[in-house]
Amino acid sequence: MTTPPHDPDRPSPEQDFHGGGGAVPRVMLRPVATSLPLGYLAFGLGMIVLAADSLGWVEGEQVLVGVLLAAYAFPLQLVATVMAYLGRDTVGATTLGLFTTSWLAFGLVDILSRPGSTPTVLGVFSLSFGLVVAGLAVVSSRAKPLISAVLVLCSLRAVLDGLHVLTGSSGLQRAAGCVAVAAALGAAYLGFALLIENAWPRAVLPLLRRGEAVAAMEGRLSASPAGLHGEPGVREQL
Repeated sequence: MTTPPHDPDRPSPEQDFHGGGGAVPRVMLRPVATSLPLGYLAFGLGMIVLAADSLGWVEGEQVLVGVLLAAYAFPLQLVATVMAYLGRDTVGATTLGLFTTSWLAFGLVDILSRPGSTPTVLGVFSLSFGLVVAGLAVVSSRAKPLISAVLVLCSLRAVLDGLHVLTGSSGLQRAAGCVAVAAALGAAYLGFALLIENAWPRAVLPLLRRGEAVAAMEGRLSASPAGLHGEPGVREQL
């Protein structure tokens, strides 16, 4: 088969990509394991500790609750956050990152504050955190509605906990604990579903992906040159 002669007036594929001549960027991608199972399972364990504290299962153990959150949930989710950024999962990394430092913050408050005290600033932070998580739930709902549902539970728990801190209502505290149990179970489901999906040839536990998330898992999602050119780390401005 003969190759047609190159037309000097026609731009090369590299020039088509950039709209002109110049150096061609080389995008090097390093395959990494998904960090989401680690992140979700660590999150679920941290959330069940919060639930136990809110529901009175561990009375008088405020400092130990803080130690578990700061020494266990925080470092594991920190690792998951870094790996998610390396895997170019912006939404997942942002979600994990916000929860990562919240574990450290809540843990330090439990360790350093007087037993039984409810600092007002903690209530304000919990309410604000709940609103931010609600925004993350909206963003995730387009492609991953199951993850979005867990985030809705997390948002509700944070709001209820913030209102409890500001009002002193024991009913709100128990409600926050019950929602935390539901969020922990949802996170555990997500973590094990992703692990099984990775270890077995086909998904067993449904994750309810939609749109681009399904296309990516089925190998039907391909980045167009224009889309790749606008990716963070490729374009000149973040």
